[in-house]
Amino acid sequence: MLKDTSTSFVSGTKPGEVPGREHPVQVSVIIPTYNYGRFLLECLESVFAQSVKNLEVIVVDDGSTDNTSEILASISDFRLKVIRTANRGVSAARNTGLQTAAGEFLAFLDADDRWRPEKLERQLGVLVSEPSVGVVFTDLVRFNKNGFLANAFSFYPELASIRTRPSLQGQGRVIIDDAFCELISFAQFPIYVQTLLFRKSLAHGIDFPAREEMSEDLYFSMRLYGKAEVAYIEEPLVEVRRHGNNSFQLAWEKIAGDLVALRKLERDEDSVQHKKAIHNRIGKLHAQMGHHYFWHRQPIKSAKSYVNCLAYPDYRIKAFLHLLMLPITPFLTPKSDGR
Repeated sequence: MLKDTSTSFVSGTKPGEVPGREHPVQVSVIIPTYNYGRFLLECLESVFAQSVKNLEVIVVDDGSTDNTSEILASISDFRLKVIRTANRGVSAARNTGLQTAAGEFLAFLDADDRWRPEKLERQLGVLVSEPSVGVVFTDLVRFNKNGFLANAFSFYPELASIRTRPSLQGQGRVIIDDAFCELISFAQFPIYVQTLLFRKSLAHGIDFPAREEMSEDLYFSMRLYGKAEVAYIEEPLVEVRRHGNNSFQLAWEKIAGDLVALRKLERDEDSVQHKKAIHNRIGKLHAQMGHHYFWHRQPIKSAKSYVNCLAYPDYRIKAFLHLLMLPITPFLTPKSDGR
């Protein structure tokens, strides 16, 4: 059973002081879960072990039918708040948490993942010392039953080339130029909501797309990135579990989901500059989808993707050349369908 071990919190309390409900909540942690009882206790332990103690932990049980209720009933920490809903999907569960959260700062964690103890403290250091910064993300490390795997930032070499400055606290890096345009151009989107800490005020009017179960985090995170300065911490402070029930397994599924999210983002974004950056990235994704189908001997699907790509000038020549090459697809050696 998890016991209340609260001792102090960033900004305002003295060492040894136990924060109670008479103090405003500093951080709201939102954890959606659906039939992840086997992971949930480990996830919650990582939150209650945070060096920042003034938090509320909102678990949105999205209609679980496993032992999730029993796990939650075994926890006596007063900071835990449980909301039970009918099964509506992770986006709806996160939105329910957003509507309930009382904290000045908000964070998400998936029920199968976990945080390292200093995660929130490091991010709060950046946000409290940098009033113009609205959101901070961190590196993460993947793990499975055999141990730790690759860090996410190893797939973001672009971070080394964008202009940044050191944050005043928290050992972060603040992106100097328009973070939205910088980050949306990365070969792989730097999007993991488990790593975010952001100001509640920044999320006003932003929801996760309730009908989407793929790349909904891309839409939400990019909306945040477009509303304030963005910073990141290079240390992996989040551990993301890899297992058979993760949301996608094939590369084309992720590309298709990203296209849906980006089209919605393009409709909802007000900035002309941001719309242009989104439009360019949609063209790139059509080219990637065409390339994927081309090398997997699916000429009709490849042709459709490259025809769509013709509307985007930066990718028009490549699309036209690949359309001319489609008759040779039966003779190609397909690549692996891995991520």
